[in-house]
Amino acid sequence: MTPLAAALFGIFHDDTPRPRHRLRAGGLEGHGCAGAALKPGVHYVEETPGPAASRGTVRGHMVDASSRAKPLGEIELGAELREQLGLGASEPVRLLDAGVRTILLERCGGPESAALPWDHDLVFTANVRAVPLADLLGLVHGAGKSGFLFFTCGDHAKAVYFHRGEVVFASSNQRVDRLGECLLRAGVITLEQLREAERRFTPPDRFGKTLVERGFLTPRELWHGVKYQVEEIVRSLFSHTSGIVYFWEGDVQPDNVVRLSLPTRRLVAEGIQRRDELLKFPALLEDPRVSLAGVAGKEANLAGNERMLFDGLAAEGSFPALCRRVGIDPLSAARTVQLLRLVGAVKLVRTREDEGFLGEADLRRHDEETVRSAVTNHLKLLAELAAPIVAVEGTAPFARRFEPILEETAQRFPALLKGVAVGAGAALDPEELGRRALRLAGDREGQVAAALGELVAYVEFELMNHPGIQEPERFLAALEDLRASIEV
Repeated sequence: MTPLAAALFGIFHDDTPRPRHRLRAGGLEGHGCAGAALKPGVHYVEETPGPAASRGTVRGHMVDASSRAKPLGEIELGAELREQLGLGASEPVRLLDAGVRTILLERCGGPESAALPWDHDLVFTANVRAVPLADLLGLVHGAGKSGFLFFTCGDHAKAVYFHRGEVVFASSNQRVDRLGECLLRAGVITLEQLREAERRFTPPDRFGKTLVERGFLTPRELWHGVKYQVEEIVRSLFSHTSGIVYFWEGDVQPDNVVRLSLPTRRLVAEGIQRRDELLKFPALLEDPRVSLAGVAGKEANLAGNERMLFDGLAAEGSFPALCRRVGIDPLSAARTVQLLRLVGAVKLVRTREDEGFLGEADLRRHDEETVRSAVTNHLKLLAELAAPIVAVEGTAPFARRFEPILEETAQRFPALLKGVAVGAGAALDPEELGRRALRLAGDREGQVAAALGELVAYVEFELMNHPGIQEPERFLAALEDLRASIEV
């Protein structure tokens, strides 16, 4: 935690109860105002003296969050101020907060997104260039706060809901973060199934319901898919090196969505590593020695940004020039290219042979080594955690308890774990699991971490609570370096 974040922690760690409110995905209950437009966010405007008509100032009133009884209505802005703020002539704006020198406005037009909690206290605002997102999420987690965190950067708008410091939901206005795209990246559904579900989907029904009705997912798979989507949205926040974060304190319950309980600390660690990996990929794409090539016949099932990028390749294979041509920022374009590579629609090609240059084949080899390493490290940690238990009571009693957990986990990850046998010392075969992991579709490393991570969590729980093991913390402390190797 940076010194600034540490200072904020002292101020923020206040146990005063905050109000609860329920938000609809498209706005506040009883209020049709959407939380973020295509160019989302909130604006601070400095109040100026003088006639409102001549200066284009806001016509509103001072706001006390603790005394609000109903939503604030939309307000009128003068033409001059609208132009300065980049607002359309008829774009609705709502007053969120007003102080002695500042006024906080919410843009209410454009596509539906998470509504901003008008009746909660805005307790901090930060620029992520100065205060890293890891520190901000750590601040909320460490203080055990409930609330609504809103991030905006360019046309990106993402929201994270917290309850007592843990993530319970997240949303995004980016197509690449939608449920279908997340399930596609994870290898849970195919591109053909995604497009079929999109054709059958009719708002206001939920897209996940359509996937289940078409037989593409079971209800249980949908549950895990939504968890994965929320985790992906939170992890994606860390790839942004600029942007503004707002945090409103108090329980905010999304309407008609599942409420999860995800460990914030783990998501922060995963987000930092994913950020480092993701930022390497745009650097590779921007290398003048690499070019992108579309694969003929793959365009039929593409849509949105994926189709726009694919079509743009007909005129331009250079990644920087492609981004400029289609008008997508490099970070979003890189994530879209990753998705296109996953479905076999785009390939990376060398424009010239240079020693040491990473091409498509090099990336595949690196990915395979990473997956094998993830399997090996998880199984090694699993064996080290089980060793004290086996030493106390023998293999058979522990295996009898462990095998049902393995079977239950295999129901969610059958391609990796179905039929896997528990060996001597309650160990699993790393060669067999390594071969299976390489045959997985989608995010292979993520699936390995999710499946084997559940087994690790169970054995660690047994170790911590075993009546025959004294001071289990000593064993865990000795495994810190090994544990760090699987924090992906």
